[in-house]
Amino acid sequence: MSRSKVVALNFGAGNSKLRKAFPCEVERSKRKTLALHVTHKKVVVRCPYQASRAELAEFVNDNRDWIERRLLEESQRYRQSLRIERNAKIFYRARELTIEFKEGRKERVLVNGDRFIIQGHKLTNARARVLVEDYLIDKASNYIVPRAKGLARYLGVDHKITEVRLRKTKTKWGHCTSTGVLQYNWLIMLAPCSIIDYMISHEVCHLVHMDHSHRFWNLVESVCPDYEHYIEWLQAHEHRFWF
Repeated sequence: MSRSKVVALNFGAGNSKLRKAFPCEVERSKRKTLALHVTHKKVVVRCPYQASRAELAEFVNDNRDWIERRLLEESQRYRQSLRIERNAKIFYRARELTIEFKEGRKERVLVNGDRFIIQGHKLTNARARVLVEDYLIDKASNYIVPRAKGLARYLGVDHKITEVRLRKTKTKWGHCTSTGVLQYNWLIMLAPCSIIDYMISHEVCHLVHMDHSHRFWNLVESVCPDYEHYIEWLQAHEHRFWF
């Protein structure tokens, strides 16, 4: 795949002075169709090698309204992304708390009212981040691991588990391998317990059905009746958990 940058193309602006240009990047490959990918700061047009500039302009112009909506949505999601720093906001268990750095020889994380307190000696953002990571991993070890094993035992598939891993990944919240490895992203510990339990249920049910068939979702529903609501909630808020 080759990539060519086309910066600040004013696609679709026409005679309106109110419409703004946006950074646009072109990715050419062997693909046969045109597609769009939007982030908080740019638009990527994925296209065949032979696509002309005129075709790209027409495609972007035809989708301009959608692009502008997506740019706004992604910009809002980016502003809500988690930053571990003093006075920043953290979305913890469906409540927006204020991060507070507290001086102290003992390193720990505490939740008190509307404050998410990170305590340590001469804290830096980098050290505070490590403390939060350790806090969430410890929470996941004490919550996810025993509940996953307990649910597997209830479903009669605990013998299939070879390992339960806690690992921060770039996109996935959970994973189940054909060899019986259950993997969970420990960032999910920022979510409410109902969402965590859904993720536990999802991966454990894969020990029974290694697909997303009707049988799989029926099994998920039998142990987590409101799973569809939890999926929607996670899709709406998951961008606030990544750091």
